[in-house]
Amino acid sequence: MKTIACGFTANIDLIANLSQVFYKEIKEHARFGAPKAVIHTWEEFCSAIDWNVQKGSGSEYIVTDRAILELLEKNLHWRKAIGGGGLQAGCVASFAGYGALVNVPIQSEEIKALVAEYKGLTLLSDKEGEVPKHYILEYEAKGSFNRIIFRKEHEYPRDMITTEFVKKVREQDISWMLLAGYNAVDGSKEVDSLLQKTIQMLEEPGYKKPNVHLELASIWSVDEQWKIIRTLGSFVDTIGVNEDEYQELLGLKDPLLSYEDHVLLKIIENACQKLGVAHMILHTKEFSAIQSAQYHTAQWANALKNGNQFAFSRAVTGKICNVETIRQLTASAGLNARGQNLQELTKERKDITIIPAYIGKTISTTGLGDTFTAGVLVEAPLQFHGS
Repeated sequence: MKTIACGFTANIDLIANLSQVFYKEIKEHARFGAPKAVIHTWEEFCSAIDWNVQKGSGSEYIVTDRAILELLEKNLHWRKAIGGGGLQAGCVASFAGYGALVNVPIQSEEIKALVAEYKGLTLLSDKEGEVPKHYILEYEAKGSFNRIIFRKEHEYPRDMITTEFVKKVREQDISWMLLAGYNAVDGSKEVDSLLQKTIQMLEEPGYKKPNVHLELASIWSVDEQWKIIRTLGSFVDTIGVNEDEYQELLGLKDPLLSYEDHVLLKIIENACQKLGVAHMILHTKEFSAIQSAQYHTAQWANALKNGNQFAFSRAVTGKICNVETIRQLTASAGLNARGQNLQELTKERKDITIIPAYIGKTISTTGLGDTFTAGVLVEAPLQFHGS
């Protein structure tokens, strides 16, 4: 059985739909302009929601005033779910029949109960305590489905990478390791510390180093995002981003998917050179893509398709699915027309491979990026062939 290792965050998600009644109240307090990543007041909180809904985008924010989150919790009906990039990806992989080792910074009985049905999952932690909770607002606006994430500050301990996780990774034969969760720390010095400990783990002698994938996420500083990329770029084989994160990274004026096909391909084709990595994986609502200047990307087609299937199945059911359900749902689903056109435009290229997304009625967008990533990594190639 193929096994992946997943770090570094694990939390509990509280998920709610943004009701029209609550959104009307939000709009009354919203102010114009792009929101800051750290929210201090109710007006800033309302502005962040309204700004994202108007643009159809999704992002993550730190809320310093806990009274804001308490008020949010009282106004909507919430459902509880697993959260955190590492834990989400691990649960997806294990439910599909693969093995998954998951780094859990803080363990609790609540977390154990939420993942009890995932038989191939191994949770690895050094301490128990109060597990962080994230508040996720899902919304539909102008035909767009997305989510906005709010969390408290200083959620995790400084030592996020557990000794149990490092030990188990050394002992087992791991095909791919997922690095994620750098957005979960709140200061530049804390990011530096986590990066240093990541490199120490990757350079640890005495074990077969797996292939490594770095998954980015919405973070409170674009400069910090670039620091993460530049620090880890030479240690990883692939970097994954969604369309919102890629737009922010490159400072694009307009949403990535708003560009015409030929312009969009121009933006993507030099991604690895700009990021300084061997492969860049892009996942969007219309297609998934991989770009590489060093290697032939066609060998990733099956992995990208698998990622699309995993994410689509969760989107239309609102839950993590087993392989049988995934295959049944995707067998009868159509493909995104633009994704098909981009695939046709790039079919002779070695440096870019594009796989169209499936189309269907989305009922939840939470965790889709992590679900896609898990689907890709469990089928990702272990060796790469030159372009």
